Amino acid sequence: MLTRFRIAALAAAASLGAAALSVPASAHTPPATVLTPYGRVPRSDVVQVDNHQALQVVNGQVEKVDLRSHAVVARLGAAASGPASADPFRHAASLRAQAGITQSGTPQAGAAPSASASATDLGGNCPADWGPTNIQSFKTTWTVPPKPSDSTSTTTFFIWNGLAGGALQPVLQWGNGTAAYQIANWYYVGGKYAHGTYLSVSPGTSLTGRIDFVSQSNGTYTYKESFAGYPSADVTVNRTSAADGVIECFEPYTDGDATKNPDAPDVAMKNISLTGRPGHTAPPTIAWTGNSSAASTKVVDSSSSNGEVDLYFNGV
Repeated sequence: MLTRFRIAALAAAASLGAAALSVPASAHTPPATVLTPYGRVPRSDVVQVDNHQALQVVNGQVEKVDLRSHAVVARLGAAASGPASADPFRHAASLRAQAGITQSGTPQAGAAPSASASATDLGGNCPADWGPTNIQSFKTTWTVPPKPSDSTSTTTFFIWNGLAGGALQPVLQWGNGTAAYQIANWYYVGGKYAHGTYLSVSPGTSLTGRIDFVSQSNGTYTYKESFAGYPSADVTVNRTSAADGVIECFEPYTDGDATKNPDAPDVAMKNISLTGRPGHTAPPTIAWTGNSSAASTKVVDSSSSNGEVDLYFNGV
């Protein structure tokens, strides 16, 4: 079951840096890795899909399929199992521990995750509401912020909205090896971290990230992730459970260096809209939970039809 645990696990995920890896004396050389919106994970567990492909789990195996022909494009091995596998952030932390990957981090890094940890452990930049279920759509509009004052920095930060604590998330990224902004839709299925096509965007561009429920059949819940106006970046997500709960997030891997965050006070996550599936009504307000010890989130309007949450890059 997907729970609040993922936010505490993201706090641990945020403890990694853009490039810092070390090998314990008794361990083998860690594998090549990718810094994802779930933290750094082995490259072998990251899968690129296009807008006509999807991952699915069939008979305990993860497959990459062509949505037009229904042909299997690639067989990716057994789906992850065990207590950590239901949560993308906890699973990522488990993969790092198994591979001996040590990471330096950001000011949001916290204590090791535990089953009792809550959304408040992230640092306040990822407010969430775990209550909403039977979600038809969730969308948010924000403006690509200015470049960091250190405009040559390739240090990474992510800005996104999502469902299921981020198991599905349309993502704006800065860095990861390039001093530029890009968008991509990410999701987690069967222990694999999938992303769609990356597209470049410029500061000042208005983005609307949305996730829509498509159908439910034979235990499979299908969703579409998209950025309005960028259809080549769309992805289709096939899950074995419904995606419940909503989240907004600024996720930096900048070690507290304000010159590597956007050169602006905050990003306004606006026009937040949550709707329910047929026969279900979304709550009139979203009960955002942030961090009581860090003033980095401001709920301007908790409405589920035209809400706003401002995420501050370096504190209010």
